[in-house]
Amino acid sequence: MNKGLQEKIILGLLVLLLIGGGLWRAVQHKATEFGAMQAGFIRQTGDTGVLGDQGPDQITVHLVGAVASPGVYHLPVGSRVYELLEMGGGLMEEADSEGLNQARPLLDGEQVFVGTRAEAGESPRSGLSQEGKININLATTAELMALPGIGEVRAKQIIEYRDKNGFFTDPRELMDVSGIGEKTYSSIAELITIY
Repeated sequence: MNKGLQEKIILGLLVLLLIGGGLWRAVQHKATEFGAMQAGFIRQTGDTGVLGDQGPDQITVHLVGAVASPGVYHLPVGSRVYELLEMGGGLMEEADSEGLNQARPLLDGEQVFVGTRAEAGESPRSGLSQEGKININLATTAELMALPGIGEVRAKQIIEYRDKNGFFTDPRELMDVSGIGEKTYSSIAELITIY
């Protein structure tokens, strides 16, 4: 093989290696960007911002009401309401910020509603959901006492349990409260919610 042909082959191989290396770096860079996006907060609204499925270390929460960008958001497990509000662009001027516990941990699948000050003036805040169920994570003693088989003592025990252990993540956890067994739970299961 003559020397000129050898040099052309070596030069061609070097060019191929450079092109291959550049492609490999581009693919790695895109994979790193995608991984960073998956590890952080991901917003999903309508047909924009949809970036794959919810990961095992993420929760999905629906933010509605007096916020700049209502929508469905994916956040890391353990996120709190204030982080969701930041993702949603913050509260609108008319939002009732006092009616919202921004330090509360979020639950997978919940809807966080941000009301306005005008709405807060119209009706007292309560543990009643939009479906008319008692939200055992927000209900007062009086609201819990409206449930069959739940008196004042039991209602206070539910609130004490909630304050000590955090929000219920499954309605069946109510049976972890002293004095609430399967029979009592069965009688109220259709009347309660955790969202």
